[in-house]
Amino acid sequence: MQQFYSDLINWVSAIDLSQTTSLLKHRYSASPKGRKPRDPADLLRSLLLMHKLQVVSIDDWVYKLRTLPVYAILSGFIKDDTPGVGTFYDFFRRLWLSEGAHKTGRNKRPLRKPREKGKKNEKLDPRNPKITDKLVARVLRSAGSIHYASKEHDLLQRLFQSQFVLPSATIGLLGDTNALSVIGDGSAVETGARSFGKFLCDCRKGGNWKCGCKRQFSDPDANWGWDSYREKYYFGRTLYVFCAADSPHDLPIYLRYFRASQHDSVSWICGYQELRHWYPHWKFGEAILDSAHDSLPIYTMLEHDDVCTIIDLNLRRWSKLVQDDFTIGKDGVPICPIGRKMVHWGKLAKTHRRKWRCPAKCGNWFCETPCSPSKYGRTFYTSTSDNPRLFPRIRRDSKEWRIRYAKRTAVERCNKRQKIDYKLENSKGRSSRHWTIRTTLIAMCQHADAWFEVTKKNKQIFAVKEWLEAASAA
Repeated sequence: MQQFYSDLINWVSAIDLSQTTSLLKHRYSASPKGRKPRDPADLLRSLLLMHKLQVVSIDDWVYKLRTLPVYAILSGFIKDDTPGVGTFYDFFRRLWLSEGAHKTGRNKRPLRKPREKGKKNEKLDPRNPKITDKLVARVLRSAGSIHYASKEHDLLQRLFQSQFVLPSATIGLLGDTNALSVIGDGSAVETGARSFGKFLCDCRKGGNWKCGCKRQFSDPDANWGWDSYREKYYFGRTLYVFCAADSPHDLPIYLRYFRASQHDSVSWICGYQELRHWYPHWKFGEAILDSAHDSLPIYTMLEHDDVCTIIDLNLRRWSKLVQDDFTIGKDGVPICPIGRKMVHWGKLAKTHRRKWRCPAKCGNWFCETPCSPSKYGRTFYTSTSDNPRLFPRIRRDSKEWRIRYAKRTAVERCNKRQKIDYKLENSKGRSSRHWTIRTTLIAMCQHADAWFEVTKKNKQIFAVKEWLEAASAA
């Protein structure tokens, strides 16, 4: 039995929640009347243990705490004095900086399921094609300052940042925070609520079941979105995750829920500004994104922040670029008038200006129609500042670009950990508060898992007997 709980004991022991009480102090009464509230650090530790054991229901977890004393002790409770269901839900209300569990009112008109469908692994284009231009223009007008409006999940993010992300960065699990490589990607999360809502009118009595009158929704913040992986529409939200690309454990650093209908490029622009707000002392050196983010304003914004872009080209938005009598290929390499790719001949590191030479002069073949009578051959220059989308700092046709872009799968593994290993969607939640709290707790568990792996690698695992002696001495 001791061996069975050994890993769990060491997993819990690696988590330091000493800042929880001070961070949540303002959410409790300064002079409580009645029973003394429970230590929020113990409640948070218990919830982390619940998610680690993949228990979905609070009712089931309360039952386990009362029937298995080891879980109560690991949480920090006395064996015969464990919290009830209401205590945990009251703790959820304290974590959420809003009176209600939803961001919008419950009564609204029904949303119709869209008919237009996309292709496999292809996301639908945003309804407003110019939305990214407008958002980036607003960001660039701010002249370096970040406008951040307080949100309901700020306290959760503060707990996650101070007690999990920053400690992971300190021990080197996120990479170099002076030149952090970050990945962003959206993932579909289906709500447990129905999309039809509850009728509040009497139109059904007249036989009209598809009226446009207001209805009551159990999850009013959810809407319809396209899941390109499963090739279907879903009713719920988009979980947008920012992940450290150089993390050996694929650790998340910021998580944010957006509307399911919102395009990933819009989510990146909004989320990236929030990420900079929460980590102002970090320097982001690289952004690795998929083709859904292939928008010139995003390149412009990242270049303005001196961030190297590794973004896959969206061939649906590709249009042939002709400059003088040269054509620019999809990989950003100039093509000479006879259809030969120019040869890369170095670059200026500071300005990211590249020089290209005639392939005939650099190779071992003869050109019958030379472009220039010069012995050196004709040259062509490209610069990232001219078009950061076609001429990124790292050439698209280079091995380095392929190696760096391959790191983008880290965010997919991070999403897999959330949705499959920790069974995110099994809870069938019906509110923004539920989904945000549950997702943040799972992200905390991901960091705790990484700490436990480091502890095992360094052979710092405590035997159960040693742990019991240390606990009794404390």
